[in-house]
Amino acid sequence: MNRKKRTQLIILFILLLITAAAFGALKGYLKNAPDEEGEAKEESYSALAIDSSQVTDIGLIGSKGNINLVRTGEGFQSTEDESLAIDDSAVELFLSDACSITASMKIEDVEDMSQYGLDAPSVNLTLQWDNNMYTVKLGDYNSIIGGYYLNVNDENTVYVVSSSVYYALDKSLEDFKLTDVDEESEALPESED
Repeated sequence: MNRKKRTQLIILFILLLITAAAFGALKGYLKNAPDEEGEAKEESYSALAIDSSQVTDIGLIGSKGNINLVRTGEGFQSTEDESLAIDDSAVELFLSDACSITASMKIEDVEDMSQYGLDAPSVNLTLQWDNNMYTVKLGDYNSIIGGYYLNVNDENTVYVVSSSVYYALDKSLEDFKLTDVDEESEALPESED
């Protein structure tokens, strides 16, 4: 009889383990299950959310060169070449991307930024106004998780952002230069309809 009870207890214990594993799997599935539109739910984290209209100074060091832009009464101006006409709409588009960054992952309590390529970032962006300054650094690309590492204000938190964030922030001065087509469209009077 003792052997029979022991066998029953072992079987009950195994059933309990199977039930717990099934519950854990179901819970994991429901966390990432498709929503009503059929899209899988993803967690997102706000890495940076500031009012782009407040930014008066932009400093950018990236793979395409260095850029320093200052907001003047008439729009933005390059501090490297003050005679260069800057396309303010291109700068505003850049700022809308730079001032609102969402990440897919968040790694907290990071002690060694070099693990993520943030000790020598591929893009280093500063956004300033009044007495405020934000520094955004983009580090290495991780092909396994499909994103770039990002850090804000040298805090001990690293975010993972999509490649689109990298390409939106890694600009050259040419990307902000007012082209002849832009100048002609600004010079044309608006038609009255």
